[in-house]
Amino acid sequence: MIAAGVLSVLFYRRRNPVSNLTPAMGARLGAVSGTMGFGIFAIFSAVGTLVFHSGGELRAALLEAIAQSAARSADPQVQRAFEYLKTPPGLALMMGLSLVFVLVAFLILSSLGGAVGAAMMRRKDRL
Repeated sequence: MIAAGVLSVLFYRRRNPVSNLTPAMGARLGAVSGTMGFGIFAIFSAVGTLVFHSGGELRAALLEAIAQSAARSADPQVQRAFEYLKTPPGLALMMGLSLVFVLVAFLILSSLGGAVGAAMMRRKDRL
């Protein structure tokens, strides 16, 4: 993901060699590449789950992780929350939150890569 941000800056600089990218502009380029990367990741993940029929395996792995986490806590409210997460709406909530987490990770890391790439390219121009 960091490399995607750096590469987006590199390809932009290759296409527009006279442009002087600031790290903020590089971060924006990286964020765009991160968004596109997340979209591609989400599509391939969905198609892979559909084609290989691994939805049942994914559900079983999530239920196992919930059961292990629930065994570590004796608090009744936590147990109730884990019971909710075992229901279909709870599993959908977990999947949605995990997708949001992955999107944020893609955005942050690729933006960081874009900012670093722009800073490296800028330093190169000054010398």
